[in-house]
Amino acid sequence: MARPSPTVIKSIEAPDGSTWDVTYADNQYVITYQGQPCGIRQHYYTLTKSGFKYQKLSYTNLGNAEAQARRLNKKFNCTDFNVVKVT
Repeated sequence: MARPSPTVIKSIEAPDGSTWDVTYADNQYVITYQGQPCGIRQHYYTLTKSGFKYQKLSYTNLGNAEAQARRLNKKFNCTDFNVVKVT
């Protein structure tokens, strides 16, 4: 069965020819750590610069959020990451 098409609220065409759509989301799911909203960042070093990369922790699809929470629990060797539905 195919995924249903999202409801498009607004659409624009960028100068490079790509199209950007704002779509309606039924729900939003956020990954929490010990019940609190959190952020995850990775510090990286290269020969020319260093900086941070931030992990995405908010999803419109429950399955993607649960998979990311499982990956984080495995990476940090804990069970403290959970998914919360935001209404």
